Amino acid sequence: MADDYRPALADYFDQLEAKYADGNGDFSFDALSDEELLEVERLGRHAIYEDPQVTAQEKINLKPLLLLVEKQREKRGLPTPDA
Repeated sequence: MADDYRPALADYFDQLEAKYADGNGDFSFDALSDEELLEVERLGRHAIYEDPQVTAQEKINLKPLLLLVEKQREKRGLPTPDA
């Protein structure tokens, strides 16, 4: 990824961290609304599977994020997205 390029996921995640991180900077997916969680998943899938400016290594690094989101979605009983 070019040094100045940031996928939409990065900007959105920064917003969520600013909104939900505690005094130690810790962040929990439990704090997100269903809509926020699904948006993280949508943007994550886009970054991994569709964004040509995200490097192969960054795509690999982002896959665990989708696993965490999937577990949280299942915990909440949210439907599986159409991938």
